[in-house]
Amino acid sequence: MTRSEDLFPLLALCARAQGHAAQYEQLRQRALALSSWDDVPTQAIAHGLEPLLYAHLQAAQVAIPPHVAQQLQTRTMQHAHANRVRLKALANILDTFQSAGIQTLVLKGAALAHLVYPHPGWRVMRDLDVLVSKPEAQQAQAMLAKMGFNAPPSGDKLTAKHKHLPVAQREVEGMRISVEVHHNLYVKGKPATELEALVPAAIPFAIEGVTAYTLGYEDMLVHVYRHMLEAAVFTPIRLIWVADMVSLAERFTAEIDWARVAPCACNALALFHRLTPLSEELLSAASINVGNPRGGIGDHLGWDFQGWPRSSLAAQREKGYAGILRDTFCPPEWWLRLYYGLGSGPALWWGRLVRHPLHILGWVGDYLAGRVKQEKA
Repeated sequence: MTRSEDLFPLLALCARAQGHAAQYEQLRQRALALSSWDDVPTQAIAHGLEPLLYAHLQAAQVAIPPHVAQQLQTRTMQHAHANRVRLKALANILDTFQSAGIQTLVLKGAALAHLVYPHPGWRVMRDLDVLVSKPEAQQAQAMLAKMGFNAPPSGDKLTAKHKHLPVAQREVEGMRISVEVHHNLYVKGKPATELEALVPAAIPFAIEGVTAYTLGYEDMLVHVYRHMLEAAVFTPIRLIWVADMVSLAERFTAEIDWARVAPCACNALALFHRLTPLSEELLSAASINVGNPRGGIGDHLGWDFQGWPRSSLAAQREKGYAGILRDTFCPPEWWLRLYYGLGSGPALWWGRLVRHPLHILGWVGDYLAGRVKQEKA
């Protein structure tokens, strides 16, 4: 069995759409150091990275064991087929919405698959996300229902606590298509993150012959970053999210107005440089200071969050109370900087000593409030 501290760096090097010579040299070295390839497909699946891993290993001319190559090739073909089905369905949805006068922006994976990945099938997807105006969100959901989706209407008035309506689902060619109709990019979003404010910078692209639009480069980069953070406390960070952000920044380095990009996103890219090396062009254009965060990244346990509420107290019992408190209140520097968008220096210490502990106490309050509410019901 391959040690995770050997396997994770190999996977992380492939968390990008565009490869380069320095990356491939490191990839060859990591591949030679593997004691076993048996866990590679399983870990690649967990990170949504099978097509990218297979493509980069081939480009780096790494000798892949036949049984592993077959598994990766099969998964790549399966994702390519699944994405064709999903994107065809998305094209039909966009065409229907456009005919009804509903302006729509395509979000996340479906847009990135066309804009930054050499082949749309390389971007592993689970669902489709679209953004419409808040007044038209219910109409869009109703139109999905007419198209054969199980699309439950929102039970109450749309609020800032819910950025999208209930997931709409339909079986197409033997697979489930899931669609989320968003009326804001973020939970507790602002008018600046609603459709009307984002349309002027929208970028056009084609899906199955239908003209689609997505967020402007700067808005997209920050959205990809913030989407990653929504899950960063409760689930492990998946490398496909890193690939999205790195690939977008690399592909459109010259087009992005870096002065308009929130510093937190640039700080995140500096951290990703330790996982998969960024190009000199990107480092220079974005004025990225890669620094040297303490803590290893050979094993994801060395840089990811491992405390509460990621795992329940019962699941962490073997650590003892001291271990639980340490992992909860003193996370690795890499994760702390990523989650709070921090650089180094005083901001980092403020984040560690004040901001993160207060954040944890806020979660404790939310948990207790929810528990009290359940007990009263």
